[in-house]
Amino acid sequence: MRRAINRKDLSLAALTACLTVVLVLGTVGCGKKEAQAPDPDKPAVSVGESASEAGAPGSVAVQPEPKPDANAVIVTVNGEQITQGRLDQNVDRQIRMAGAQLGSLPPAYLEQFKKQMRQRILDSLVSETLLDQQVKAANIEVTEAEAIAAIEERGAQQNPPITIETLRQMVESQGESFDEFKRQYRANLARQEFMEAQWAGKIDVNDTDTQAYYDGHSKEFETAEQIQASHILIAPDPNNPDPNEAKAVARTKAEELLKQVRDGGDFAELAKANSSCPSAAGGGDLGLFGRGQMVPPFEEAAFALEPGEVSDVVETRFGYHIIKVTDHQDAQKVPLEEAKQGIVERLIAQKKQQVVREYLQELKDKATIVYADGFAPAAVRPAPTAPAMN
Repeated sequence: MRRAINRKDLSLAALTACLTVVLVLGTVGCGKKEAQAPDPDKPAVSVGESASEAGAPGSVAVQPEPKPDANAVIVTVNGEQITQGRLDQNVDRQIRMAGAQLGSLPPAYLEQFKKQMRQRILDSLVSETLLDQQVKAANIEVTEAEAIAAIEERGAQQNPPITIETLRQMVESQGESFDEFKRQYRANLARQEFMEAQWAGKIDVNDTDTQAYYDGHSKEFETAEQIQASHILIAPDPNNPDPNEAKAVARTKAEELLKQVRDGGDFAELAKANSSCPSAAGGGDLGLFGRGQMVPPFEEAAFALEPGEVSDVVETRFGYHIIKVTDHQDAQKVPLEEAKQGIVERLIAQKKQQVVREYLQELKDKATIVYADGFAPAAVRPAPTAPAMN
């Protein structure tokens, strides 16, 4: 009889395996440092775009290599076949994920990256096959309904919560099939259920372990000095043909607003009515930030203020700011008692990973694994590294 799954203990591991969601938030005109602009003398080439298509002078079109037979068997694991097509499918998925993370990648680097990833993924497929054989022998099976329930339960605990429909959109936006995602998630749940027996009695974490980790990783528990500030930004009129006049007008307005603030005017309301920064909608509040996050003149003025104090007019390349500090947090170290739960969870995860590695190695040592010509176990080849882009 199949055992019941303890869904409460199951993670969203498949989410990280199948998805890479990259959010780029740009705020202009609030005193924040701007992202470095691309070098105009080094045009980017998108993934899959050849040098000749990108307009590189003197480029020569490179003929693609013949595509391997997708049905060709590249490894057998205890008689179970892994095909070239299955390997290619997994490599392509990882390339898509890397593309979302790394942006455009020239074709030469893309091919190098594929080759370096291929061996790692092949070894992973061998490991999955070995583990799935054990799962099957133990008669463990996870239904789609159980997988959906597990995803919903864990998704509800995320911040913000992730619904099934949101997850579907995230998966499909990356060119993946949601049905395939669910299949992989079901497989991961079954593998984890099987591994519970292997973990039993091997992953205890005591107070000595947590203290040792806390002492040995002290920087992880240190927080830098931070302040919370609001500001009013008066930017010069970009439509004024005389930039000097535009700056003079903006500064005069900023000085008038500063006088209103010091005469008792409501800072937040004045920011809402006058500030050129998107933060105006929130009364000019910029939230907490540390050193190095704002342009130097803004940072210097802000960190010199005590909570409740208002700066003079501060000029930056964005315009003229009036800054009010509302909170100041000194650099501090999180006490062990506050950090303990997170440390315990991390150490348990590390111990589980170590047990998995050891168990898989035992399975490999006992298994009959036959590689086709041109392929070899990972131990025979050097570990892959990301290609250097000089």
